[in-house]
Amino acid sequence: MNSTETLGNEIVKETYKPGDYIFFEGDIDFHFYIVESGHVQIFTKSKDGRKVDIAQIEDGESFGEFALLERQARSASAQAVTECHLIKVSDKGYEHLLSELPVWASSMLKSFARRMKQTNQLLSNAPQFPKK
Repeated sequence: MNSTETLGNEIVKETYKPGDYIFFEGDIDFHFYIVESGHVQIFTKSKDGRKVDIAQIEDGESFGEFALLERQARSASAQAVTECHLIKVSDKGYEHLLSELPVWASSMLKSFARRMKQTNQLLSNAPQFPKK
């Protein structure tokens, strides 16, 4: 990460260069991110150590919400593909956004549903789950 700008205590703007890691699978922190600009790759590792791409997040989309909502360790890693300008939102910032921006909350739920559908498609195409 090469720069940070604070917008109150709960929402922070951050900039990442291509290749920078935003967080790692297993990290424990309760923030999520909104992409102002750039592309972020979300991935995990298979049991044999291979990288498994989960999603590519682009302008206007969010990621990292699962750790915030579940209060558990990160289930995947996030890496900047291009230069990224992100908004990092804490749990208190998230509560504020939900109450103040119902349209944003609806958009976030649609994003969750789209990513779940992508994950299901990814799993259905995985070699360990042969089609019938």
